Amino acid sequence: MKIDILTLFPEMFDGFKNESIIKRAIDNEKVKIDTCNFRDFAKNKHKKVDDTPYGGGAGMVLMCQPIFDAVESLKKKNSKVILLSPQGTTYNQEKAYELSKEEHLILICGHYEGFDERIKSICDEEISIGDYVLTGGEIPAMVMTDSIVRLLPGVIEDESHQKDSFNNNLLDYPTYTKPREYKGMKVPEVLLSGDHKKIDEWRHDEQVKITSEKRPDLLKNKYALSKDGIKKSKKKISLDDIKNIKVVEVKNKKTGKYELVKEEKIAPITIFDPNSITGYKLKGKNKGSYLTKILITKKDFISKIAIKNIRKKIDVLTYRFNVALASDDDEGTARVLGEAEMLKQMIISTYANYLGHEALDKIIKNINYLVNEFVKAKTLRNSFIKNEDVNQRRR
Repeated sequence: MKIDILTLFPEMFDGFKNESIIKRAIDNEKVKIDTCNFRDFAKNKHKKVDDTPYGGGAGMVLMCQPIFDAVESLKKKNSKVILLSPQGTTYNQEKAYELSKEEHLILICGHYEGFDERIKSICDEEISIGDYVLTGGEIPAMVMTDSIVRLLPGVIEDESHQKDSFNNNLLDYPTYTKPREYKGMKVPEVLLSGDHKKIDEWRHDEQVKITSEKRPDLLKNKYALSKDGIKKSKKKISLDDIKNIKVVEVKNKKTGKYELVKEEKIAPITIFDPNSITGYKLKGKNKGSYLTKILITKKDFISKIAIKNIRKKIDVLTYRFNVALASDDDEGTARVLGEAEMLKQMIISTYANYLGHEALDKIIKNINYLVNEFVKAKTLRNSFIKNEDVNQRRR
């Protein structure tokens, strides 16, 4: 087998190729591993291989020309070109066995912010070694090379690798840099428009599209709604990326509480702009949770939560009425009456769309009843105290 590794840092592979099983495999001519610095193929004066991205953004993007030319200089009829990218299919032992059957592999190591999207056109496959970010593709290249070489006949005993144990949430949008057109492939017009709103929308759409095409498993986690917290799934989901949780009511028969649980029968998570969807927003309460925001869209469930929250607030208001009733502080009386009015306004503004007119009117009438009873009791108490003071003076 022959493995060519395209990298800007070939020195990183010196130790890798001269130690342990890899060295023995090379010495025994089971594999030939060469590194190629694609900076040597740059045609500009300063040997530059990267440039700023069209459409704006942080970092630098690797250019087409040096990598195209480097691959073309190495590629043969039996070559398989692999781009090491976070957007690739996840590498596993099954893939290692598959690649160990190839005669010639060309591994392209990325660096900086990413590749010009057109570089993918000369690649047979994109591979990622996991859902995390590294400074470059050199370490993934070493991981893949190591796992492949040890599977080659004669490198280690077949029984050794046959008994090995192995196990098998939006990806990035496409990036482009100069030139605008390369070998008939053009940079999307939206990135040249200067309209950053349209660029952001395009990038988001591409993220969803690419994720659904290349890593649909990131979108297959299914959940039900939680009132009191969540049970953590194996895969964490950021609500900055996954904008909504499909709301389904799941009740624990023993505790009567609602829980957020992974449930295969529940409809999948949907992606949408939260500003375009109406619903009731909650904050995640469980300590250390990655779930910080919940947007509930199911009206009858919002109504249940609203009634529960309103009852708690009315209980607090009733307690404060009783405290104010036992006090001679006129300012305290004014405050609690103000709180009652604020509570009514909050209920109307926050829950009116979910409670229905009949339920809303009943709640407001109940608060008004509490206010009236408090005023009557307070007036009666003040009158009683006043009469007691008059009687004491007469005595």
